[in-house]
Amino acid sequence: MGKRRYEEVCRLSNGHSQGITAVAFSAQGTYLATSGLDGKVCIWLVENGTLLIAYCGKSPILSLAWMPYREDALLCGGKDGNIALLTVTPNAVYVNGFYAHRYPVECLAIESDCVASGAHRELKVWRWRSSARRFVRERTLPEPPKSSHNEYKEIIITSLHWSTSQTLSTLLVSYLHHGIHIFQAGNSWMRVRTIPLQCMIAGTSISNLGNIAVSNLVSGFDVYRMDTEVPVGLFDHAVGEPYPTPVHFIHGGHALVGGSSVGQIDIWDLRAGKMCTLSVPSTSSGWGR
Repeated sequence: MGKRRYEEVCRLSNGHSQGITAVAFSAQGTYLATSGLDGKVCIWLVENGTLLIAYCGKSPILSLAWMPYREDALLCGGKDGNIALLTVTPNAVYVNGFYAHRYPVECLAIESDCVASGAHRELKVWRWRSSARRFVRERTLPEPPKSSHNEYKEIIITSLHWSTSQTLSTLLVSYLHHGIHIFQAGNSWMRVRTIPLQCMIAGTSISNLGNIAVSNLVSGFDVYRMDTEVPVGLFDHAVGEPYPTPVHFIHGGHALVGGSSVGQIDIWDLRAGKMCTLSVPSTSSGWGR
C-alpha cells in the first residue's frame, strides 16, 4: 500500500454515560451504531457525527449487528440474555425482543435470514420467520471437545463469523481456551474443521484474502492462512492489561487495525509491518506508509 494519512473526522459525544461495549457500521456506511453498559443503543450519522437516535433498554447491551442490506434495522445482544431487533422509522423505533440465552449475549453474526449468537458456553442459530415476524431457534450447536491442554478451562465463545462460498455457508466460532471451530450450515450443522490454537483467543477477524487475524490475549495479534494455518504475521505490541482487545482487517484485507487497553490503536500493513499508532482520544494525525 502507498502512504496513508489517518485523521480524526468527528468526535461522538453526549451519547453514552457508561462504557461503550460495541460499535458497528451499517451496510452502506451511512450510520454507526454504538452500545453501552448504560443500556443504550445510539445511532449516529457518520458524515458529521450527529446523534440521530438513542434507545435505552433495561440491561447493558454487549453486542451489535446490522441486518444485511438494510440501513434501518439491527440486532442487539443484552447482558440479561435477550436479543432485540431494533427497527428504525422516521417517527419511532420498534423493538422486537426475545429471551435467547442463560448468559450475556456477547457475540452476534448474521448471514441472510440466519443469526448465530454466542453467550459464554452457549452457541445457537436462529432463523427469521416472515410469517411469524420473529426469530425461531433452528439449532443449539455442541460445545467444543476438550483436550489435555484445556479440559479444566472454562468454555467461553469470543467471536462468530459467517463465511459464504457459492455452494455453502460455514460458521466460524472462536473460543478463549478451545481454539477455532467451523460448522457447515444445513440440516446437520456438522463440525467440519477445528483449528487447535494454543493461545487465549480474545477475538478474530476474517478477510476475503483467506486470512484470519487472532487477538491473542497475551502478546498482540496473530495472522494465519485459513487454508493451511501457516502464520502470515505475528504483530506484538503492548496490549496493557490482559483484557479482550478488538482486531479487524482493513483496506481490503491488506492491513490490520488492533486495539489495546492503554488508549492506543495500532495499524499494520501485512507486508511492510507497523504503519502508525493513533491515540484515543485523538491528539494528532497519524501517518502510515
